[in-house]
Amino acid sequence: MQRRLLFITFLALQAATVFPAAAQEAGIFNSIKGFGAYFSLAEKNGVFHSATAFVDIYGVATSRCSFPGYKFNVSRQYIIREFDKSPVHMRLYAGPGISLGMVHDHDKGRGIDFTSLISDNTGFMLAVSGDIGCRFDFGSRVALDLSFMAEGGFHLREYEKEKSYSAASLSFYNNGILQDIYPQLTILFRL
Repeated sequence: MQRRLLFITFLALQAATVFPAAAQEAGIFNSIKGFGAYFSLAEKNGVFHSATAFVDIYGVATSRCSFPGYKFNVSRQYIIREFDKSPVHMRLYAGPGISLGMVHDHDKGRGIDFTSLISDNTGFMLAVSGDIGCRFDFGSRVALDLSFMAEGGFHLREYEKEKSYSAASLSFYNNGILQDIYPQLTILFRL
């Protein structure tokens, strides 16, 4: 399991080092979900692309999990509407994306499965994401971005109830839907 975690971390770091080379904005991603780095490319024809690499802290604060997970998301954002109220320029956007990572997802939607609640299984997650947000540009080199993201996908992990052999368990990634109400605040810096 440690090798898989290191491999996923390596892939996310490689992607995170390639994307910033062409980035127009870089920032600090903050949410109840976790924290990390954010990059976006320049806007062309009302569309911009973004990448977020972050530490998923689900279960760490409540001592359910002993270590955090890792997530990487790439999105294509379409600008829906722009407002220019001096000195603030505001853009509403939405768009699809893809998420992958090595994360925890124990609840199975209800939080009453005690076998999975006491285990510290982490698993590979692959999901399609949907983003909606608002970017506030104050005319300087700093901007704020407030967004919400839902993820629908799968979670592949070791089967919690069978410890005598390595069996895989594939399930719906519940946290992708359950955590869609958590706001994501990003502080952006123009490069």
